[in-house]
Amino acid sequence: MSRVGFDRTAVAAAARQAFAWFDPLSTAHSPLARSQRVTVLLIGTTIMCLADLYMTLLFVRNVGMIESNPLARLVMSHNSPALVVLWKLALTVFGIGVLFFFRRGRNAEIATWVVFIAMTGLMIHWIGFAQGAAAAAEEYHILALTNDPRWVVMPGE
Repeated sequence: MSRVGFDRTAVAAAARQAFAWFDPLSTAHSPLARSQRVTVLLIGTTIMCLADLYMTLLFVRNVGMIESNPLARLVMSHNSPALVVLWKLALTVFGIGVLFFFRRGRNAEIATWVVFIAMTGLMIHWIGFAQGAAAAAEEYHILALTNDPRWVVMPGE
């Protein structure tokens, strides 16, 4: 006991116990915690990449669409869904693999968040595109008749 009339160690122990719920925050920047966050984000990103692949094939084989990415247009110009799948999966596996390999680093986590947010934006775009496609069937038909080099369509099965 100190002169003031209370035990400092007891007060310190009570304070530690009262603020014990802050402990997870103290380890939030540890390599293990960062690795876990990056892994969860990469799983979500992979799911969104697969959804993007599905939506791309669905629209390019049934309706047609404008593809702004010139590399994707080049791959799609071969009219091979298998090539599109191979190309997108290869890029996804490479990108996810690099981020997973460096998952314990701060820069990898930042990059993973950027990719996750970009893919989330793409998913929001796909939702709007899918909703608008049904309402704009006539406009898509007219667009398909133009010579816009960004317009891609693959023959269905």
